Amino acid sequence: MGKGLSRRELLKKAGFGGAVFLGGSVLGHGVQHRADAAVVDYTNPGTVGHSLLHEEGAPSLYGQVHDPPAGLGPGDLDLHTFPPPPDDLSAGSEREVEINVEERLIEVGSGAHVEAWTYNGTVPGPIIRAKEGDVLRVHLVNHTGNPHNVHFHGSHRPEHDGWEPVPPFGETTYEIDAGPAGLHPYHCHTIPLSEHISRGLYGMMIVDPPGGRPPATEVALLLSGFSTEQTGRNGIVAWNGVAGFYHRYPIKVAANGRIRVYLVNMLEHEPIASFHLHAETFDVYPAGMGEKPASREDTVALAMGQRAIVEFTLPTVGRYMFHPHQHWLAERGAMGWFAAV
Repeated sequence: MGKGLSRRELLKKAGFGGAVFLGGSVLGHGVQHRADAAVVDYTNPGTVGHSLLHEEGAPSLYGQVHDPPAGLGPGDLDLHTFPPPPDDLSAGSEREVEINVEERLIEVGSGAHVEAWTYNGTVPGPIIRAKEGDVLRVHLVNHTGNPHNVHFHGSHRPEHDGWEPVPPFGETTYEIDAGPAGLHPYHCHTIPLSEHISRGLYGMMIVDPPGGRPPATEVALLLSGFSTEQTGRNGIVAWNGVAGFYHRYPIKVAANGRIRVYLVNMLEHEPIASFHLHAETFDVYPAGMGEKPASREDTVALAMGQRAIVEFTLPTVGRYMFHPHQHWLAERGAMGWFAAV
């Protein structure tokens, strides 16, 4: 078992090829917010995105059971935004991706630690981004005493599907054509699958269409859960691997600007989850596919492994809440805010 590392140390160790990472851990204790501090001056953009809602030693206004580790600050999970692929990568480019399976003790909420199995040291693993038709050579190295692998959703040749276990301390290389254009999760596919996924072996791959997508502020949100007592139930639920982070530190976006959310449900042990946005509606592209939205919603349901791209604008300055509409999930750490400033 590897020792617990700070989030910055994890990111430094795990970084590769311009990929962006979510999740991670630091040690500490959390804080809660005070109801009488919840007044926000919505006419003042400078206060909308600030975390005055949260002060130590008071009950939670929205039933927030789990807060983020106290050692995290507003910039430490500033990985929900990320750059597009390099402009010089045309369709059909060849890209090398390195993924290391490592065991880490991580803190997923205030005082809540899990013995995680990770891709490149973080939960979730790295965002992999490519253009449709790119050739990805994914080199997987298993640094643990358990068999693991990596299976990509989407379309590719079956001999590189990633279901065969890679033995302890072994390695292999997958070669897949990125596609179709859309949003595809990846995860370990070694038996027992429920344990390998619930302990952290998952991530997302974004495949851009030819010519890319229209300009927008881009946000990645992956929903997952953790059983801190190995009960087979999710005692903690988190966006991007850290419970309560976006509840304490809202995601800042420009009012009236286009927002694109890459939304993935990798929540094991739950039959269904969802994404609900307060005070606004969004266009839904199931699996991120299609040139036109399939529907206009304020709540989209996602079974485990399902995903969507949702796009919207927030027309006025203010805080817009988001969470699963299964409230027992929201209350376990999956409450968050967009702050339009």
